[in-house]
Amino acid sequence: MAYRFSFDEPLAAGMRRVAGEQLEDAVHQLETAFADEPVTAVHEARKDLKKTRALLRLVPGKAAKRERATLGEAGRALSGARDADVLRVTVDKLAERYTGQLPAPAFATVRDAIAVQSGEAAAPPAGEVAHTLHGAAEHVAAWPVDALAWSAVCDAAVKTYARGRTAFAALDPEPDPEQLHEWRKRVKELWYHQRLLEAAWPGVVGAQADAADALAEALGDHHDLAVLAVRLRSAADALGATTASGDVAALAERRQAELEAEARGLGVRLYAESPKAFRRRLGAWLRAARAEAQPPAAPVP
Repeated sequence: MAYRFSFDEPLAAGMRRVAGEQLEDAVHQLETAFADEPVTAVHEARKDLKKTRALLRLVPGKAAKRERATLGEAGRALSGARDADVLRVTVDKLAERYTGQLPAPAFATVRDAIAVQSGEAAAPPAGEVAHTLHGAAEHVAAWPVDALAWSAVCDAAVKTYARGRTAFAALDPEPDPEQLHEWRKRVKELWYHQRLLEAAWPGVVGAQADAADALAEALGDHHDLAVLAVRLRSAADALGATTASGDVAALAERRQAELEAEARGLGVRLYAESPKAFRRRLGAWLRAARAEAQPPAAPVP
C-alpha cells in the first residue's frame, strides 16, 4: 500500500502498517537490491528511514523519540558513501542546464577531478544496518500508539507546519546555506505528513504535498550546489582544474540564487496561513474523512 493512512482502518493499525512497509523495504534494499545497485539501494533505504522517522513524529512520548534516534543513526551510517556521487550528479545537472555557456570539457574536467579526489568511497555497512532495522521492525508491534487519537496526530502535523513556517520567517535577506538546509528539513517533514494524511481530501492535501515536494527539491538542489561551490573554490588547486573549477563554481552560485528565489515564492504560498488556521482546516478535514469512513448506522426496526 502507499505511504498513506486509510480512514477505513484504526489509526494504530495504520501506523504499524506504514512503518512495517517502510522498514521491510529498507531491509530488502540493503539485503537484496544492494548486491546489484548499491547506490540506488542505499538511496532508497535512506528514504524509507526518513519516512518512518517522519511517521514517528506524529507519536508523542520518549519511546517514539528513542525509535527516531535509532533510525536516524542507521540513516547516518549509510550517508557517507553518497557525497561524491551527489557532487558528480550536481555537476551533470549544471552542464545540462547551462549547455553552451561553458565548454563541455570544463564540466567533464571538474567531474573527473572530483572523482579522483574523492577516491573510492568506503562501502556502507549495509548488512549491519539491515540487522538494526530487523530489530526496529520487531519493535513496531510495541509502539505506544493504541491509545493515540486523531486529534493528537493533527496537533503533531500542525507543529511540523509551524516549525517550517517559523524557519521560513527567520531566513535572513541573504541566508547562508545552513539556514536554507534547516528549513528544508522542516519542509520534508511537512511533505511526509501531508502524504500520510492525503486521504483526508486527496485533491487538496495532495496538491499541497506536491508543492512541499517541489520546495524541498529546490532547497535540496540549493544545498548540493552550495557544497559543490565551496568545494570548488576552496580546493581548486587540489582538484588540478583551477580555471574550470572557478567557472563551474560561478554557475553553481548563479543557480543557487535562482533556486532561492523559487523557494521563497513557494514558501509564501505553502505557509500562507497561521498555524491556528491550518489546525482548524486540517482538523475539519480529518473529522469529515473519519465520518465518511464509518459504516452507516443500522436502520431502526
